[in-house]
Order: sequence, then C-alpha cells, then structure tokens
Amino acid sequence: MISPASAARNTARGFQPTPMASGDEDSDHGCEASRKNLRGRGRVDDVVSAHCSPVMRANPSPSVSGIAMLRMQMEPFSLDGTPGSTPMSRTTSRQGPSAGVSRSHSRDGAPSEAGSESSGNGTTSYEIELHADFASQSVKDPGSGYLDINGQSFDPNRKMTSSDFESLRCLGKGTYGTVLLVKQKATGRLYAQKQFKKASLVLKKKLIEQTKTERQILESVNRHPFVVKLFYAFQDHEKLYLILEYGQGGELFTHLNTEKMFSEPVAAFYMAEMLLAISHLHNDLGVVYRDLKPENCLLDADGHLLLTDFGLSKVSAEPTDECNSMLGTVEYMAPEVILGKKYGKAVDWWSFGALGYDLMTGNPPFRGGNHAKIQENIVKQKLVMPYFLGPDAKDLLTRLLRKEPGKRLGAVMPRDLTTLKKHRFFRKIDWKKLEARELEPPIQPMITDPELAENFAPDFTELALSPLLTSKDPSFLSASKDDVFGGFSFVASSSLLDEHHFPLAV
Repeated sequence: MISPASAARNTARGFQPTPMASGDEDSDHGCEASRKNLRGRGRVDDVVSAHCSPVMRANPSPSVSGIAMLRMQMEPFSLDGTPGSTPMSRTTSRQGPSAGVSRSHSRDGAPSEAGSESSGNGTTSYEIELHADFASQSVKDPGSGYLDINGQSFDPNRKMTSSDFESLRCLGKGTYGTVLLVKQKATGRLYAQKQFKKASLVLKKKLIEQTKTERQILESVNRHPFVVKLFYAFQDHEKLYLILEYGQGGELFTHLNTEKMFSEPVAAFYMAEMLLAISHLHNDLGVVYRDLKPENCLLDADGHLLLTDFGLSKVSAEPTDECNSMLGTVEYMAPEVILGKKYGKAVDWWSFGALGYDLMTGNPPFRGGNHAKIQENIVKQKLVMPYFLGPDAKDLLTRLLRKEPGKRLGAVMPRDLTTLKKHRFFRKIDWKKLEARELEPPIQPMITDPELAENFAPDFTELALSPLLTSKDPSFLSASKDDVFGGFSFVASSSLLDEHHFPLAV
C-alpha cells in the first residue's frame, strides 16, 4: 500500500508572499515587462532556473505581514544615505521558479543581462554519458503491494509518461522550460514537474549537456535532506520531464522579499543548511554548483531548505579539476569567474558569502547600474560591511568574500569545513540535529491547501495551462536510438518512493 501522507497544514504562522500581477503564459516578454522596475539580477546562462519565484509587487498588498508593511514605510530612510538605494528596498525582475532559463535583472533598476557565456579562454566542453534508461536496482516485483486511489493495482516503479500526471498550476516559466505543480493521477501525490522544450535545447549543444548534467546530479544526490529529490525522468517527442519534490514553502527569495532582510539567527539557520548541502555536493559528488542564490533555495512544508536547479552545475572528475565557463548570476559571481580565470569549488563559497550578505542586509555586497558595473565592482571594489551587522557575521562574510580564491574560507577542505562549522556565527547550531532535521525552522510557511501553491507568486500560479499534447503512436513516448537524449528516463528506488513524505491533493 502507498504510505499515507499527513493532512494539509492549516497554520497561519510565518511569512506570506505578496501577490503579483498576472502574466501571459505564452509570452515570457509579457512577464518580464511587468517587472522591469522591480528587483532583478543579471544572469549569465540560457537555461531556465525552475524554482525561481516571481517578482514582488511594488505596492503594498493586504497579504503583506505587518512587519513587512512597516518596513516598506521605512524604506525612504536610507541606511547609507543614498536616496533610493537603501538595503531595506529590494527590486526584482525575474522569470519564475527554477525552470532553467535566463533572467534579466538589475537591483538598481538598470538592465543587467549578461551577454557572454564563456571566458576569453573559451567554454569548457564536457560530455555526460547516459547510455541507457535507468531504474534503481531496488525496484522489484512491479505492481505488488500498491493500490491507486481507486483501489486498483498500481506500479509506482514503472516508467512514467506525461499522461500519468494532471497539471494543476504553473510554478515558474522561462524561455526553454516551465515548472508545473502536477498530481499523479493514480496516487494523488503532488510533484513539481520541470519541462524542457527539445526544439529549443537542440539549438545549442551547451543546453543539451546542461540538461543531462542536471538529471545526472539529481539522480546522484537523491538522499540528501537539503537537496530537492528526483523521482522520475522521462521524455516524449516534444519535451523532457523531471518529476521533482514539491517545495510547498516556495522560494527563500519570496520570504526574503517580503521581510526585506532576515535577522542573523534566521540567516544562520538557512546558511547552515546551505553549508551542508554545498559541502555534500563538493566532497561527496565532486560537483561545483555555480548558481547559489535565494531563488534556487526552496522551502519544504516544514520550512527546511531544499537546494534546487542544477542546470549550471559542473561535475568534476578530479578534486583539482577547474572550470572556465562564465556561468551564474552576476551579483553572486566570484571575481575569478568574471576575470575569465580557471576556477574551482571556491566559487561556491564566494556565492555562499554573497548570499549570506544578501539575507542579512537586503542586497548583495556589490551592486551597480548595469551588468558591466556590477562585474567591475566585484573585481575592484572594497567590501563594505553595514554598521548593524554583528562582529561574528562581519568576520564570517569577510573571510568568505576574499577576492583571492586561495585565501577564501572554504578553499581548503576538509579543514575549512571544520572552521566554518565551529565559527561563532553558527554557535547556536547543533549540526547533528540540523542534519537530522530535528531543529525547528524559523520560517513556518503558510499552507492551507498544497494544491493552491500559496507560497508561489500569482504571476505564475494564475496563468492558464496549455493543453496536454498526446499521441496514440507508441513511439511518441520513447526516444529513438539516435536521440541525443537517449537514456534520459529514470525511476527512483522503491525505498525513496515509499519513504518520502508526499503532499496529497485534498
């Protein structure tokens, strides 16, 4: 029998997202135009990032918390004396939850679209070998012991197709893909379905390899408590599909945008969970993440972090392997990436520091009126700490945001991992209890009905869904022998499908 899931939560605690203007599902430009004056970032990639939450409306909404409303009223009083550039104000122009595409952003209202995908030394090419469709070795006795919601025999371990899922809402949308909230028809389980349009991907070999890499990494990292889980992968002639864990709490970005900035204890909790996820990717899988930012940090129903969107990650065969591709989001990009130098895992620790700075101050450490100015400031500008940060936070951020990668905290492992965990900024964190998910998260997402996707922005959840494309031709559901995406299909282990807590439709 399929293990039952707990009932939908009725708690009203925690942060609530601010409603946003609706967009047009068939036009990415329509969504982007409605946000051009809001908080944004420069992104250097072509693939959608699937759990990027939409932008916050500039005007206060009735659903904004009292604290957030007060902070909005205080925004004219700049902490740094510069009108309109206070850390208490966030502007955004984004394309939606980790769907895997580019976003055009600039914090200060100027366009910040990165136009280069590689350094002067050229882009590093790498092949991800996926020779055959995969099903875990633990998948045995198909169909035995499982009943669907109608009491009929159901095998959750078989290869799925798009017809096995009912689309409920859009969670995010980009140039090359879309993320939908879907319900598995046989079980009522809710998932996030990440779709990629093949016709768009095949135009660039880079996009094909990034998609394969994301699928491979998700398969490898399926058991970490703070990384989003992959349950199924399949394809048809039109699209590729990843069936992922549904982060009911929405993006960390959404909550940060509502609260403007987090207190140091709140930031420390989520930075600690990020630290465990990043160190697992680095030390256990040899993966350089390359795109750490609040948009790629989801929250689950309990408020724990889920790192998502591995479209820009790089698998390194050896610990000394280096990259030279200019990928990532500009405000969180390490100096060595901007300069076109060879780089390694230390770039993720720079991004970790930049994200921590953002969480505690309301803005990344280096800003500018356009993409080029942001890059120049990251490389040349001296790091300035706001007066209101405590000494422990200042010390940690200063050591993470060292422009020389060899001197950066995190560059020397495993020594630096011990140093990070023992840093006084994390003095209240019990690392064993944290990894066991025994510490209560400081953010308790408001969830009354999981199907409503309440913690994702209405810009996407209110979009009309495209009709499902179907075909009676059996070949439509499988890849041909010469398909560049051959071997993409995947089914998670029986134990993962049985043990994971799935939200159910109510």
